[in-house]
Amino acid sequence: MKFLHFTNNETIDLETHPQPGLRKVYEVYDAINRKFKSSYVPERDVSVDESLLLYKGRLGCKQYLPKKRARFGIKFYQLCESSSGYIWNSLIYTGKDMPLWNESPKYKSTTNIVMTLLEDLIDKGYCVTLDNFYTSPELAELLLSHRTDVYGTLRPNRIGVPEEIKKGLSKKEKSLDFRRGRFV
Repeated sequence: MKFLHFTNNETIDLETHPQPGLRKVYEVYDAINRKFKSSYVPERDVSVDESLLLYKGRLGCKQYLPKKRARFGIKFYQLCESSSGYIWNSLIYTGKDMPLWNESPKYKSTTNIVMTLLEDLIDKGYCVTLDNFYTSPELAELLLSHRTDVYGTLRPNRIGVPEEIKKGLSKKEKSLDFRRGRFV
């Protein structure tokens, strides 16, 4: 694997390459990602989550996540169809400089990750399920404004969470509901 790459090193311009950390395998990764998108149209319900591909070699974008079974590896963000688990789109985490959604300077990184994965499905009536790592009032309002429904658990310490929710949840209570416009 050390010498496996699919790109001519002499023709790569590291300044303009979309993901310089993946330059040796980017062409194949991008072709696979495009093929996944063109081969299948996902049903209405989709889900966003991350996964870790076990890798113990040397790599600039290798992650250490102690709570995952494979603690060292390559972190993927994936958009999957909820019913079948089909991976429709994915991103490889290569650091803070990874290319994200066009509007990215305005929003937090988790919002940008979700919007990058959903970019081709926005305004088409999809429903996305998120875990508490991604869910935020900012993202929910953005998705709702683009005709995309969202479900997910919300951390009470997120930026933009109303004070009623932060103060209203005691340690005994497991859940609390709140409504603001279309946002429940």
